[in-house]
Amino acid sequence: MKKSEAKTSSRGKKPTKAVRSVKGSTATKVTAVRSRKVATKKIEPTDEEISMKAYEFYNQRISRGEYGTPADDWHRAAEALRKF
Repeated sequence: MKKSEAKTSSRGKKPTKAVRSVKGSTATKVTAVRSRKVATKKIEPTDEEISMKAYEFYNQRISRGEYGTPADDWHRAAEALRKF
């Protein structure tokens, strides 16, 4: 039998740890490792998309007889498209 066959490890793989050791001058400090967040690129709606959505809000508002301004419709449309 070869030496490599005779020595089999019963431990298996080491589990990953959520902490790492930082050696200081006199003691070892343990700090938590921060997980990295994947940055997703947020796509801003175009002015044309906002304009069409604002027009929809305008028509809804007028049909209900509510008071509002075009600027209110624009901001509401921009916010609604950003959430989507």
